[in-house]
Amino acid sequence: MLRKYLAHWLAAWVLAGGILGAQPGPAGGTFTAQQAAAGRTAYLGHCAGCHLPDGHGSAANDVPTLHRIPGEFVKVPRGREFLAQVPGIAHSPLPDAEVAEILNWMLKEYNAPYLPADFRPYTVQEVSVYRAVRPANIMKVRERILAELAAKGIAIDYRAQ
Repeated sequence: MLRKYLAHWLAAWVLAGGILGAQPGPAGGTFTAQQAAAGRTAYLGHCAGCHLPDGHGSAANDVPTLHRIPGEFVKVPRGREFLAQVPGIAHSPLPDAEVAEILNWMLKEYNAPYLPADFRPYTVQEVSVYRAVRPANIMKVRERILAELAAKGIAIDYRAQ
């Protein structure tokens, strides 16, 4: 079982391609090759099991895509907080620094066209503050964010992943 998992993980990593040199970061910033590689490695090791190596998730298993939606969510303050409060992140044993790496890599990799012009990468301190809050009903929080985005003309349908 472990051998199969490791082979799957390695294949996903190879298919994702290596990163050499600095890559464009969110809102014109840059990620060093080391930061990008650390974010991708952490994502593949901790998130790809459910969200898949390509970030498309699984509608059949109620695992949302990581394409477009997170990039839209960071356009409103509560949406930015939400991304660090979803159960898979808020309840994970990962240190805040690694969560910040994953969020920043995922946003750059899968959401760059949707990020606001003034996007700022997550900081470790910010992630720490957001993760300390555990909303009682995360789905209601998500509904409020979706309504706020809809009021701005941004429609998101999770069923249409």
